[in-house]
Amino acid sequence: MPRKMLLAAGGTGGHIIPAVVFGRWIERIHPSVRVGYMSGRRPVELEIYRSLKIEPFVMDASGSPFGAKRMESPRRWKDLIRSVWQAGECMKGESPDLCVAFGGYVSAAAVLSAYMRGIPTVAHEQNALAGKVTLLARALGARVASGWDKCDPLRQDRFTPVGVPVRPLDGMSREQALARLGLDSLKNDGPAVAVMTGSLGSGRLSEAISSLSCQREFASWNFLIIDPAAARPLKAAENAVRLPRSWDIAPLFNAADILVTRGGASTLAETLASGIPAVVVPWRQAARDHQMKNALAMAHSGKIEIFDEMSGGVPDLAAKLMNLRHRSQREEKDIGKRMYNASINICERLWDFCCAFLEGRD
Repeated sequence: MPRKMLLAAGGTGGHIIPAVVFGRWIERIHPSVRVGYMSGRRPVELEIYRSLKIEPFVMDASGSPFGAKRMESPRRWKDLIRSVWQAGECMKGESPDLCVAFGGYVSAAAVLSAYMRGIPTVAHEQNALAGKVTLLARALGARVASGWDKCDPLRQDRFTPVGVPVRPLDGMSREQALARLGLDSLKNDGPAVAVMTGSLGSGRLSEAISSLSCQREFASWNFLIIDPAAARPLKAAENAVRLPRSWDIAPLFNAADILVTRGGASTLAETLASGIPAVVVPWRQAARDHQMKNALAMAHSGKIEIFDEMSGGVPDLAAKLMNLRHRSQREEKDIGKRMYNASINICERLWDFCCAFLEGRD
């Protein structure tokens, strides 16, 4: 069993949230193990960590140099190189038994520094398509734990599916959930659709939902749209409200009959664990189109519809929501219990994977 673990995660909530879920599980179940976190310095990263009352070790990395604008790329490379040195200083002081990289550009610095110091490393890949950091880690001898039963282009014997750590949610009534969201009630008795546009938001998706909410066939529906630009609940239409971004998804999930979400792996894992039917709208500009591959990996569940905003229009989105309405007859979903059980099982599998790796090196 490790005595000290460093968890590296940055970029977006899709990398950070699973790392924190796993770290919190370790602290609760294995209190003798010390857990530390490594992060980049982008504001959204620090916002997420601090909302969870965690102060990570912050490195200078502030974005991936790949895909950056020509004038921005050299600075990001310098920040990343400096971050490798900073990660090394952190590891020198902390002396971890294991480094677990949860992805994002921050993890590249952690993986390289751990390799140079001979620190065993596990790469957790949330997506169905392995990212650059995961491929780098595997090439340097790290073990790969995956969120799905696919981790392209790695062969099946090069990774082990464990799942994506999901947040254990509080169970609550719809009324309690709405109160937590700052809403007294919903205008209508129809289905409630929670729209999650990703850590950085999506004006295009928000506009499509706002347009759809004004259509006659959706007059009795309720749309709860997460908008990072909103400071408080704002009315977007008679039956639609824009809500400020929050890293506590419990009230949103407990209020929703249907979800509309981007194709980030962590959000999809939580959607699948919750059992709530969903329309998945992959962001097609994601690196190597990995959000679409995530959605396709989840399609077998029968709980989702995939909407491609590049080729489909609002009528197509409307049709998919109508299809899901017939699968979402409201019942006692007990989302809190379902999410708690999923979270425990996934964290246990990842922990066992990490311990087996360390034991195999002894």
